[in-house]
Amino acid sequence: MAKTNAEATFRAKAPFIMSKLLGDFSIGPEDAAAIVGNLGHECGGFTQLQELKPVVAGSRGGYGWAQWTGPRRRSYEAYCKRTGKDPASDEANYAYLWIELKGIEGSEGQAIAKTVAAKGLDAKVEAFEKAFLRAGVKHYPSRKKYAGIALAAWQIAGKPVVKPTQTATGKEPEPIKPKVPISVAVLALALLVGAFLFFTLPIFPR
Repeated sequence: MAKTNAEATFRAKAPFIMSKLLGDFSIGPEDAAAIVGNLGHECGGFTQLQELKPVVAGSRGGYGWAQWTGPRRRSYEAYCKRTGKDPASDEANYAYLWIELKGIEGSEGQAIAKTVAAKGLDAKVEAFEKAFLRAGVKHYPSRKKYAGIALAAWQIAGKPVVKPTQTATGKEPEPIKPKVPISVAVLALALLVGAFLFFTLPIFPR
């Protein structure tokens, strides 16, 4: 059942993630599918963000779409804290994926070029894994299976491509700022008006 749910979740999310990648980078459908397929393998089809059995005993393990581990996990968490994003959200995961693929943070800026240079979906899956994920255990059959599912789901969805997102403007999204409650704003305005009337109208002895 869990495997079925993971595949269903992956099929539902893959076309949109592929469309964002195609809109934000100069890549083709197979490149986008290779990226999404690798991510699908890493996080159980976008259903398991926390690594279940960390390779390093006693560590927190990997987290997120790409199972960011160690310094990369800390960088991802720092980014989320800095921008007010939920680390478990698709928005945060895609935003940080974009940041690493652009080479703004980390050392994975060449992953796109190496993926594009590879010929064929299977080769692209391996190229992206080597350049971006560098997994201890490769599990290429699973990664390639997810990539094939992603490409098919994207084609069934009508081959969507979306415009570049706000994240892809070259600037990090602004942190979420807390909203001032309406009651506080009204009280502050009333105090300002009262002070103005007190000091300007000649109706009170001074």
